[in-house]
Amino acid sequence: MIITSRLNTVNTIIFPILILIVIGTMSFLLVFLSFLDVNNGKVDSIFKTPIYGSVLLFGVLIWTINYYIKIKRIQINSKGIKFSNIFKTEFIQWSDIKKIELTGNSKVMMLLMETTHLTLKNGKQIAIMASYYQNISAIRKSLDQVSVCLNAEEPIELQPKIEISEVEPVGFVNLSRMTKHRGNHFLSLNGLAIYGWIAFSIYIFMTTDLANYFGALFIVLITMFGIFYGFLGFQLHYYYLDKKYLVVKNHVWPWLIHKYKIDNIKQVVFEMPYRKSTSLKVITKDCKSKLYPGGSLRNSNWQDLLNEFENLKMDIRKETNF
Repeated sequence: MIITSRLNTVNTIIFPILILIVIGTMSFLLVFLSFLDVNNGKVDSIFKTPIYGSVLLFGVLIWTINYYIKIKRIQINSKGIKFSNIFKTEFIQWSDIKKIELTGNSKVMMLLMETTHLTLKNGKQIAIMASYYQNISAIRKSLDQVSVCLNAEEPIELQPKIEISEVEPVGFVNLSRMTKHRGNHFLSLNGLAIYGWIAFSIYIFMTTDLANYFGALFIVLITMFGIFYGFLGFQLHYYYLDKKYLVVKNHVWPWLIHKYKIDNIKQVVFEMPYRKSTSLKVITKDCKSKLYPGGSLRNSNWQDLLNEFENLKMDIRKETNF
């Protein structure tokens, strides 16, 4: 049996392209403005313009391209695991591996990312970024089987496993009988930013003469609202929990509701990602993971949620200070 990785299109292609477009546009704009200042006689040298910022951005652009084209393809079989990209191919035999950790975190570009770690007998560590691979569940399940065989000192045999859905279609759940873990999102930084922008936008429309630039202003305000509502709204999950189910909802995204059977949860992680609110990560038994930042919860709310998971004898990883 051979397992071959499939790259996540959004995280390894679309998102990097958007980053490159933004950085490239900013760099080009600084170059254009710099030469415009010289041509208009505002400065007598290109070195007295913002051209330095363009050079810095161009360096970031090159680094970003170099980083993403080095993302490795993975192939797993009964003999070992192969990592390859356009520059290099490396094959590691299972006998060279000391330890496999299916879940964990690594810092990548100041971001805390969910990873699977391989520790080799020579001390080298290899991190597999979960978000880069569409079939990370199959990769992790295969590595789990390898780990079991290695620990038992048995020949490596990869067998397919029955899939377990990440979000179980559990049907109706009576939330009124479950313990609710949430805070007042109106008073949270994320909520204040969202509703503050809405109030600011209304104020601008009511107090500004919009005759000449209504369209442009409307587009700017709506675009900024979309960014605020999308990024900050993602920080505002809250949770219901009892002995059978975990239900995740969102303060400002009323359509979002994720339901998990407790029996299908492998591990829960309390963590604080870079520039995100304290979060709950749910890892199911088929090794899929989902992050739910809870920006409205205070430390006491998080502690109550942690205590309830402990009472359920759940596997818990705590990486926060509350």
